[in-house]
Amino acid sequence: MATVGLTEKQARAAGHRVRIASQPVAEIVAMPRAYIVEDTRGVMKFVLDAETDEILGAALLSVDAQEIINTVALAMRHGIRATELRNAVYTHPTSTEAFNDVLATIVRADT
Repeated sequence: MATVGLTEKQARAAGHRVRIASQPVAEIVAMPRAYIVEDTRGVMKFVLDAETDEILGAALLSVDAQEIINTVALAMRHGIRATELRNAVYTHPTSTEAFNDVLATIVRADT
């Protein structure tokens, strides 16, 4: 388990209008590393600002979470938006490939 930034609850309390991108690891087609090491347990969740596409936080419960959270933290520090992280090309087979699928699953926006 690895986290960075705000939780969904904290982001809402801070007045952000949020969007959530979340997906169980077992459903992430673009994460072959989890299948290679035979560990598809967990979930990846991103908290995004609905207006700016800024990554406000993430919680990763997955194989290699302790490593891939660093990519999310770096993106947050340098203002890389969720769309940019989603559209990037990642080395194959790595767990960061999951960003392509997970960040394409926006499940709701506050009004």
